[in-house]
Amino acid sequence: MCGRYVLIDGKIVFAVSAQLQTWRNEGKEFDILPRYDARPTDLMPIIAQRNSTARVEMMRWGLVPHWSKDGKTEFTTFNAKSETLHTSKLFAPYFKAARCLVPAEGFFEWKKYETETIVRGKPKVVEQKQKMFIRMKDGAPFMMAGLFSVWKNDAGEEFPTYTIITTEPNELMAGIHTRMPVILPPSQYDVWIDRSMNDLDFLRTLLVPYPADRMTAFPVKNKSEESPSAVERIEFEVPPAPALMKAAAPITTPKKKH
Repeated sequence: MCGRYVLIDGKIVFAVSAQLQTWRNEGKEFDILPRYDARPTDLMPIIAQRNSTARVEMMRWGLVPHWSKDGKTEFTTFNAKSETLHTSKLFAPYFKAARCLVPAEGFFEWKKYETETIVRGKPKVVEQKQKMFIRMKDGAPFMMAGLFSVWKNDAGEEFPTYTIITTEPNELMAGIHTRMPVILPPSQYDVWIDRSMNDLDFLRTLLVPYPADRMTAFPVKNKSEESPSAVERIEFEVPPAPALMKAAAPITTPKKKH
């Protein structure tokens, strides 16, 4: 799953777009505000082809299918599983002809761990979560694979939305979560957004875990906020459960003397 991500420098979106084969400079660059904690339903920039030309658009995160009657969906659509894209009634049409790039500089995931404590004299296992920030080792921006949809209301107004595709975790992510976003290398940007590309078997071969040796992950504070401190490393180690149990002696009630 990918439910939070970071895009601080909006200029990189247009810098990457300018390298695409179908990019046309129409003088329509606009300011993109820094986002340290983008989440579903937020408006974020994506890169997609419209009329065979690559362009940057602001879209709402959480895909709403074009056939929706009211512009809403009863499903959770901020992520789409790569393994079932080609068979999904919801996502298959967009996998065929509406693919996009989602710019990012990092994303968050929560690492689960268990601790043991004493509650009313009895040991109890408690699940905890620690927020982790995952990015490239060199801090470079990257592009996640996405799909987009354009829903129109009765007046013909367009409301574009998108989803981020996820895949199995690489070695780094496996210790944090069971899923990770599909991250594409630059050599695949053009073919991914090319609306004339209909070789779905080939496209599916692109939806693989990104090399773990190029990525890094570290703990950050659990509080979510739009601030540079949201991506600052903190000192944290998962406490060993046995140590907690040894430190917490069971509570006993002394017997009364008669």
